[in-house]
Order: sequence, then C-alpha cells, then structure tokens
Amino acid sequence: MLRRRIAGVLAAGLTAAALLTGCGGEEATDGPVTLKVLTWEPGGAEYWKQVKTAFEASHQNIKLDLQAVPFDKYPEVQGPYVTSQSGPDVMANNAGLELFDRRGAYEPLGAKAAEINKDLVTYSGACEGFDTSKPCYGVPFSYQGNVLYYNKNVLKAAGLDPEKPPVTWDEFGAACDAVKKAGKTCLALGLSGTFPAYWDFPEIARNYLTEDDIRGMLNGTLSWKDPKLVSVLEKLAEITTKGWANKNAPSITMLPDGADIFQRGDAAFAGTIISDAVNWEAFGKAIGDENLGVTRWPAINPTAPLAQKFSGIEGAVYGVTKWSKKKQAGLEFITWLAGKENGELWVRYGKGQPLNRNVDKALLPTSPSFQKIQEFVAQPTLHSGVMLSGPEADALARGWQQVTLGQLTVEKWAEQMQQALERSPTKKQGK
Repeated sequence: MLRRRIAGVLAAGLTAAALLTGCGGEEATDGPVTLKVLTWEPGGAEYWKQVKTAFEASHQNIKLDLQAVPFDKYPEVQGPYVTSQSGPDVMANNAGLELFDRRGAYEPLGAKAAEINKDLVTYSGACEGFDTSKPCYGVPFSYQGNVLYYNKNVLKAAGLDPEKPPVTWDEFGAACDAVKKAGKTCLALGLSGTFPAYWDFPEIARNYLTEDDIRGMLNGTLSWKDPKLVSVLEKLAEITTKGWANKNAPSITMLPDGADIFQRGDAAFAGTIISDAVNWEAFGKAIGDENLGVTRWPAINPTAPLAQKFSGIEGAVYGVTKWSKKKQAGLEFITWLAGKENGELWVRYGKGQPLNRNVDKALLPTSPSFQKIQEFVAQPTLHSGVMLSGPEADALARGWQQVTLGQLTVEKWAEQMQQALERSPTKKQGK
C-alpha cells in the first residue's frame, strides 16, 4: 500500500488513494504537488481553463500542469510515455479497446471504481470486457456517441425538405445526388486517423450486427470475413465510391478538415459526435442554430435489431499512470472530474453531455439540436466502434482510403481487417 503521504494533502484523499491496486512510494514535497496531465482538451481550451481554476481552488495543495495535444497527434505523443513507463501522472484515452490496449500504463482503480461510478451513467467502457467486476483503469465524465448533423440551407437549395432529412439509405442516396447536382458535397468526410472507426463504422454496423455480434468483436471471435462484417465494409465503401463524400476524403482527417467543410456550409451532412469539439454547439455557432439539424444515420436495414438506435459510450477516460509518484493527487483529480462540479463545468463551458446524474438540469442547453439529441440518447445500445483494437482501427481507415482510390477491393479489405484482428494483443488475450 502507499506508505508516505504528500505533505498537506487531505486525509480523505489518502484514504481514497489507498483503494488503488498496486503499491508505490509518493514523492515527498514541502509545497503544492504539481500534477502533470496529458489531454487532447475535449470540450475546448476554455473548459480546461475552468477545470484548472475550479480544481485548484478546492485542492490548494495540488497544481495542474496540463499538456494539451491535438487529438490526431495524441497517440504519437502518448506512445513514447507508455513505452518508457514515464511521463505524465494522469493521461486520457477513449473508452473501450483504445484504453484497454494501453492498460499497462494505468493503475487499476480497484474498489474505488464502484464509489466513483455510483453517480455516473456508465457503459463500463473504462473496465476490461465492459464489465465492472473486472479491472477499471480510469474515470470518464462525458457522455459520447454518434449522430448525423445536417445543414438545412444546403438541403433547401438542393430542392429537399429541410425538416425531413433522409431516414433510409435509399433516401440518403437520392439526397446526395440532389446535393451534388446543386454543387455541394453531400457528406463531409475525412478518412485519415481513427475517426472512421469511431464515427462512421458503428452507424453502418448497427444495420448488420446484433449485440452478441458486437460482443463477439470485443472478444475477437467474430471474423472480418463473416458476411455481416463484409456487408458493413461494402456500405462504407459505397459512401465514397458513389461520390457522396468530398473527393479529398482519403487525404484529410475528419477533425479539423472534414468538420471544416461542413462548418463552411459546403456540405449537407456531417457524421460526428454529441460532445467535445465537433458537436451541435460548434456547428450551431458556425452555420446558425436555426440552420442546424440533427438526426440518426439513415437505416440500411430498417428491421435490423439495432437499426435507428443510438451508439452510447463514455467519452475520454482519465487514469493515473503506473509510474506516477503522485498517485494520491492523481486519484483526487480524476475523482473530482467525475463529480457534480465538473459535470456542470462540462455543460456550461464544454457544451457536452455529462455522465453525472446530479448535474443541475436547469443548466442544460435549450438548443433545439441538443434537445433532439436527448431523445436519441435515452435508449443507448453498444458502441461497436470502441470494440475495435488499435490495429483494427488503423486498418479500417487505411483500407477505406485504398478502396476509395481504387487500390483495393472490399474482399481484400476484409482480409486486411482479419489480419489486423489477429495482430491485436488485447483480443488475443480475450480469447
């Protein structure tokens, strides 16, 4: 157990920290502890400024040193820290297999996990196997998932009803043809990086996969050569090979490049997320709340069990690193992140969906898009995107790029995905 306490840290913090599994000495200091935190600043710089101010005001013996890294650069910055087992005291990763792939970098929370999660809406995305009885490696505070945003003005200019976005795949294709004829991009898209895995793949996959299939993906028992997953890849390919997306999609990232296409008013649709930087609030500011619509992705197979459902998951998970000499302070910080005070900061400044149930409902935005999203999130289902290991997420993006450029067939793409699955150390251990 922890043997030495940080001078001046509250006794309650020591008790909580003792619940972390694993042992290690604390760094002795006569002054405030400086906690190094690696983040991609979900919610934006202003939100994190408020986090630093509020946390330090109530924890005067802890100072936050925030290292902010752009999301698309985050893995290459974090990777050397994980490899060398040194660096920040607290780091972020997305819930699910991205976190599990890097679990060797984090101190398991042990019994503390249940106490932290008791006031949260949770999908167990910070716990191995999405199972709270297994080790959990950090704390989430935001509610995340995918929707399809649309620009009413672009639809209207294309002769479409801006109040009736497409609900089926065929309707979506017809809308894209009309938008293209009017001189605009239909779906703003960027295929570089992990965004296709998290934002596009789940919304196609839900038309073919059951919840058991999705758990099969998590366990590594569902082959990418299975006709269901091949069908998913075929429909992803259709988006670009039919010309529904911007031509430069293979060479750009969704954030910021793809999102910028939508925010400039040059695209009818953008498939992104409900919280963080590319949500309803950012788009509403760019094109006007009155011009912004939000809907579910169109259904390919309307009778599929998960069609027209919402992919729900926790957002970024913050964990204490195994090598940190300041585990007590780190635990205090991530516990505070999950609390009501930060939940309300997240709503007020990040304009995101909080996980904490005790957040004052009067603070929730009145935006029509936000209110519409509340209807979608009420009955969430498993998020298949976070079931993808790092090798699979990379192969999904790379394969989609190659298929779009005519360099690869869908069949070969499926083979590459299967090879990526077989390279995944996380899923091999899960078999």
